[in-house]
Amino acid sequence: MKVGWLASNSLDRHRPLLVALQCALFFIGVLFWIDAMTGGAGFEETTWGWLAYSFPAVGWAFINMATSAITIIGLMKPIRYWMVAVGAALHCVQFLILSYSAALCGGVFVIGLYASVVFLPLHLWLLLEAVRSGK
Repeated sequence: MKVGWLASNSLDRHRPLLVALQCALFFIGVLFWIDAMTGGAGFEETTWGWLAYSFPAVGWAFINMATSAITIIGLMKPIRYWMVAVGAALHCVQFLILSYSAALCGGVFVIGLYASVVFLPLHLWLLLEAVRSGK
């Protein structure tokens, strides 16, 4: 029997916090989409790197909102583990690309570091927990 935050019911136990996190990420995606549609300066190659900048800012906003929505729906009771796994996996890909681009493709290193240290491990844990629990 596992004890602590890695217990067998981790997704159910931390579901309110995980839903709040995904709602915040969805809201960030909405703000990013508004910024992109109004021609704001939130998405520049000098910040995010040439790799991320080669994909439109509206696309990144859409990916962020879509993956958050999939994960939120999956976390609603009853938990749909396959939806949580898909949303978390897509988030992992997004944060991996953004981290790599910002850190190693001419962007701001700290932004890449933040995405890879904060968001990537959290969503990787969410993915692994959804796959493990969904069996």
